[in-house]
Amino acid sequence: MKLFSMKKLIILSLLLSNITAKTITGEGSGTNQEEAKKDALADLSNSISVDVKSEFKSIDKILGDKYAKQKEKRIDLVSNLPIIGVKFNTKENPQEIKIIAKLDSKTSLKIYENELNRLAKNINSNIKKLNTKDKNTKYFILNKTLEDINNFNKYKVVAIILGAKNIPKLNITKDEIEISLKKYTQIAPTLKIASKLLTKDITQKNIYITAIKPYGSNEVTPFARILKNLMSQNLSTTKYSSKASYFLRGNYEVLKDGIFVTINLYDINNNIIKTNTIKLSPQAYKNIRYKPTTKTFDEAINSEFVKSGDLRVNIGFRGYNRVDGIDLTKGDKVDLVIKSNKPICYYIVGSVLHNKHKFSYILVPISYITGEDVNRAITIASDVEVSAPFGRENLKIVASTFKDKCHLKPPVCKENDEGYCVISNNPAKVIKTITRGLKLHKPKIQKATDSISWTSFEK
Repeated sequence: MKLFSMKKLIILSLLLSNITAKTITGEGSGTNQEEAKKDALADLSNSISVDVKSEFKSIDKILGDKYAKQKEKRIDLVSNLPIIGVKFNTKENPQEIKIIAKLDSKTSLKIYENELNRLAKNINSNIKKLNTKDKNTKYFILNKTLEDINNFNKYKVVAIILGAKNIPKLNITKDEIEISLKKYTQIAPTLKIASKLLTKDITQKNIYITAIKPYGSNEVTPFARILKNLMSQNLSTTKYSSKASYFLRGNYEVLKDGIFVTINLYDINNNIIKTNTIKLSPQAYKNIRYKPTTKTFDEAINSEFVKSGDLRVNIGFRGYNRVDGIDLTKGDKVDLVIKSNKPICYYIVGSVLHNKHKFSYILVPISYITGEDVNRAITIASDVEVSAPFGRENLKIVASTFKDKCHLKPPVCKENDEGYCVISNNPAKVIKTITRGLKLHKPKIQKATDSISWTSFEK
């Protein structure tokens, strides 16, 4: 048994060394410097997350159930990764400004290692102060430690990608901190009181606030939407993430005796600068749905991830951050955009995940991105109005590089009475089928997928 465990560790070390990258780049464009820079940083962050998701999938196969228990928190870990030590290169032309953001291990790795050492020192020092009997002091120390360990774990991910070898060790885990926090966190009797406690001491302006998602899902539940709207009343917010200076994100965990909520305030470089927690009594969310209804589909989307080579594709709504959980209201209008760092052929699969209607369909048949459209956000549908039926939906782009012809084969679909070209009434199965199909393609052809999920409400 010990020999088998050692073998696992050796394979894991090889995996980590194989994904080491010397340079990671992101490219953005805009009508001004600030807009182009934000776009480039978002592209760079997505590039890192793509590499991490690919690597974690391999680790899943090796560690099996031992690692699978952490899947829900892993989803949060690989998103919104901190970026420091970036170099920018600007290219201007009459139509737009283009900026290339470059993260180079030669200049950036040392910065990440220094930050990891600083955070580890703070964390290990703070846990020595937890012997105090004062509950308020203990809560403050635990809350600050949770903030530091969340930053530490995210910095660690990027440092490993850049080739870090000596990661400092912590004397406590995130799970241990959260278990203790749940004992000392204030219990809120109503959602309104909870919203005030969660936004306490947050005075920053121009904040993009996202729905507080249940662990393991990007679904915006009615509970999450109500809590978000109440919190926004206490903050200076902006509607679009592309316009924001700060981002408020969070998750909630359903316990036997309540709901435990954690929120983090991020700066523009995805550093966590504030963490707050609260526990809600069951009375606070009585008659409000808090459990996600599409968890099976979410698990399929998060586990069936495809990337080969350095091809990256993005799909999203202009102005919205797709990883944050998007909620839209009747009458809202969105632009659907896609982006690729290489010439590609692609198709787009849509999935309707409403309680009464579940099916997948082909939204866009085989199409192409070539020439000057590479590394630009291309609008493929503009001013799409949110209308009934309301609920959860998803769009997935499936892309491939090509030479003389496109090697993608979209699933067969049949048009129904509503005009949808339906593939199947089982969206989770469709996603897995698409992924298995991509694995059959020639090695020289690079493949990649990306998706966006959102929830719409009538009011």
